[in-house]
Amino acid sequence: YSKNQAIAQSSGSYLCFLDSDDVMMPQRVRLQLEAAAQHPTSIIGCRVRREPPNSTERYTRWINQLTPDQLLTQVFTSHGPTVIMPTWFCSRAWFSHVGPFDEGGRGVPEDLLFFYDHLRKGGGVVRVDQSLLLYRYLPDAATHSVLETTIWTHR
Repeated sequence: YSKNQAIAQSSGSYLCFLDSDDVMMPQRVRLQLEAAAQHPTSIIGCRVRREPPNSTERYTRWINQLTPDQLLTQVFTSHGPTVIMPTWFCSRAWFSHVGPFDEGGRGVPEDLLFFYDHLRKGGGVVRVDQSLLLYRYLPDAATHSVLETTIWTHR
């Protein structure tokens, strides 16, 4: 709900997502905007640095080391979207074509649902291969309320 409201209240031609507990690097918007201009129907992600550094090491390594081909071939793994939500950057026009986010509430993987709709509508996935986001791990984050069975059902 809050993401949909923020989008409705914004006015730019591009959308840059960031969770309230994460921090973006100064060059993030410029680099992702350049990529989005070249790939107007893609979700543009980036590499991340995890805080604390040793949290979710395998997952962080996975999202940072996927090859461009694997960004599409590994979308149905247990990890979720191959570019993670707090790194998403896309054109407002493309988001409107695909969206909005599901507002089902806690336990609903709204980013995964949007990601799959995006792919079904012909969208691409691109990652800027620089660490442009400090991605904080919090044990009580809402993302942990999504059950693995729910994720597999949507896949």
